[in-house]
Amino acid sequence: MSLEFLTVTAAAYLASKLYHHAVVPDATAATRYFTAALLLATLYCLSTLWLGDPAHLLAFRRRQLLWNAVRATVLSFCFLLSGMFLLKTSLEYSRGAFFAQLVTVCLATLALRGILIRRQERALGQGRLALRRAFLIGDPAASSALSKRLDANGVVTIAQFPLSSLDADQPASMTRTLIEACRSLAVDEIFVLPKPSELESVKPVLDQLSQLPVAVHVMVPGLDGLLSSSEISAFGDVATMKVQGEPLSAADELLKRGFDIVVSALLLVTLAPLMLMVGALVKLTSPGPALFRQVRHGFNNKAITVLKFRTMQVRTDDKCEDFRQATRNDDRVTWVGATLRATSIDELPQLFNVLRGEMSLVGPRPHALAHNKMFEERIPPLSRRHNVKPGITGWAQVNRLRGETDTLEKMQRRIDHDLFYVDNWSFYFDLKIMFLTALLLFSRKNYQNSY
Repeated sequence: MSLEFLTVTAAAYLASKLYHHAVVPDATAATRYFTAALLLATLYCLSTLWLGDPAHLLAFRRRQLLWNAVRATVLSFCFLLSGMFLLKTSLEYSRGAFFAQLVTVCLATLALRGILIRRQERALGQGRLALRRAFLIGDPAASSALSKRLDANGVVTIAQFPLSSLDADQPASMTRTLIEACRSLAVDEIFVLPKPSELESVKPVLDQLSQLPVAVHVMVPGLDGLLSSSEISAFGDVATMKVQGEPLSAADELLKRGFDIVVSALLLVTLAPLMLMVGALVKLTSPGPALFRQVRHGFNNKAITVLKFRTMQVRTDDKCEDFRQATRNDDRVTWVGATLRATSIDELPQLFNVLRGEMSLVGPRPHALAHNKMFEERIPPLSRRHNVKPGITGWAQVNRLRGETDTLEKMQRRIDHDLFYVDNWSFYFDLKIMFLTALLLFSRKNYQNSY
């Protein structure tokens, strides 16, 4: 925190000085900029505490620490701006210097945290750093495996104790010995790892461990991976362990839906001349309708009719067993269709699907029913990608995993990226994907996987 306080102060003050020197040489950075820099550093440190960075540091959550650096920077500048507005001093503060400070402080704090995280990782790897001290109680084999995993995350195991020694039939002196050992070793965390046959004996042990002012964790046998994303939920006096929740909350769905409506409507109005021209060109250059309609899987596996500009010659075979993806140099693709596919213009009619609420601007790309049927048994989690609305673009697409999926490996990689999006959705993630999509459309590499 001391390093961050000094870094924010220096970055904010130097940014204002350099801005005035380079942009407004006839003006000098007044003393208020140094005072503001000190205030910004104080607000930044308070923001990191409010965001829970000490807990994230002890749990070694690298991504959260970096993300919180950005959030704390924005919060501190918002507080500063609000304060200047209330005190009527904002007119004396250069807007250019304000934004220069914002960008500089954000980059400086990210760089500092990146360096500190790398040093922490190196120290952990060399065994020179212990963030927490742990005492393991339970199956020796499971304790040894957990000990190695904890060591990699800065939690050093200082003692292990078999749970069988604390069985109810054993003398109470064993429990007292354990309690005294934990106190003398000054442990921070206690992990209880019962075997399935020992679950009944866990409750008395936990009652005894409640005498210690330390965190006590219970590892449920066989559910380690499942519990990594679980949380305790309560319905009145009924407590449950929620291992899966809705991908988006009601507020998230409202935000995402509102964004979809506004942006898709604006795009349809803006691109209407282009879409009319493309539709006429498709109609005039090959027999058949301008739009291609295909039934695909939507939210919760519901069948939806997805619209595209027709890029192939009209076919009458639509059976699952006759399904064949478009490939490079496919003789079914028209010359106009090849250009539409390469530029992704053929996807524009799906803006109507977005307005109708069947799709979103960002989400896993919808697959044809026959396409999903080919892989649903070989990739069991495939249907989980339908837990959110399909999108015109997605995380897999901006990672250049678009086009033909003629092998299980290609499909698996696409599904992995789609599931990552489902599990890590945020509004900022959607904005990032849209930005990357715009960059990709102007990249030559986009044309390499246009099918």
